[in-house]
Amino acid sequence: MNRKKYPGERLVSFAPVTLVAILLFCSIVALGQDTGNRNLSAPDSEADMSAILLHFQADVQGSLTDLDSDVANAAQNLSKTGLEGDAAREVLRKLLETNSNLVEASTFSKEGKITVAECRECEGSEGADISGQVVVANFLKTKTPTFSKQLLLAEGYNGTVLEYPVISQQGEFLGGTSAIIKPDKLLDRLASTLLQFNDSTQSNTTDYTFWVMDLDGLLLYDEDSSQIGRFLLEDPLYKSFPSLLKLVEQRIMPERSGYGSYSFFQEIEGNKAEVTKECYWTTAVLHGTEWRLVINKVVQ
Repeated sequence: MNRKKYPGERLVSFAPVTLVAILLFCSIVALGQDTGNRNLSAPDSEADMSAILLHFQADVQGSLTDLDSDVANAAQNLSKTGLEGDAAREVLRKLLETNSNLVEASTFSKEGKITVAECRECEGSEGADISGQVVVANFLKTKTPTFSKQLLLAEGYNGTVLEYPVISQQGEFLGGTSAIIKPDKLLDRLASTLLQFNDSTQSNTTDYTFWVMDLDGLLLYDEDSSQIGRFLLEDPLYKSFPSLLKLVEQRIMPERSGYGSYSFFQEIEGNKAEVTKECYWTTAVLHGTEWRLVINKVVQ
């Protein structure tokens, strides 16, 4: 029996021992390579950052794995009910009940028209033709599970879509089912469980912050919400920080894990000052779509 999953809770195991061993090895290699370039932090701080990042990576990857499993199960159930009617709607309702990270679930025909939609605290988009969306068009061609980049959806907000094909019991491709998450909401919940916050001010009282980007340089999450949705390599906000741009373009984008440092603004006692930050990063991935998870700390 399925039970409701809450943010940060993982009901699916994904070989954490192997994953942690690999990431710890990468961290050790990165430390060895970069020791000559930095006099930034004490060893305890480095160990803390690596441990917190590994925990964050496990939570994010676990949430994506749970999402994938839940949508795959819904697709299997829809192969029996079809993509329309009360039975299909009940499958989508149970999907939303099972996974609290979802904001919407829908079915769509092989022509790309939404047939049933169930939405959490918003209006669904039944009847909408989404065949023109690149992610849907590609899915209808490949008929394979797809996890999209963040994009503007027909519903009018930014989200990430997981799509699964629905095949009838006779083997006919009927269309698909999709589930939508808002990455910033998911990532904020997971990050908040690892960092200490002042309840009265809702401010982070630790030395660490997280940010998450996709391989286009789009910021999916940052503690500073004004940066979410900006492209690191294109937005004017970052043009004055060449060390950040170089790190993102030459290291974080091509490398799945590593260590580096960069300069950026930090608010200190109500004023913005340029500071140096050190960071570690690693990766969460689903169906070929990669998210770079970054933990950083001001060092000077």
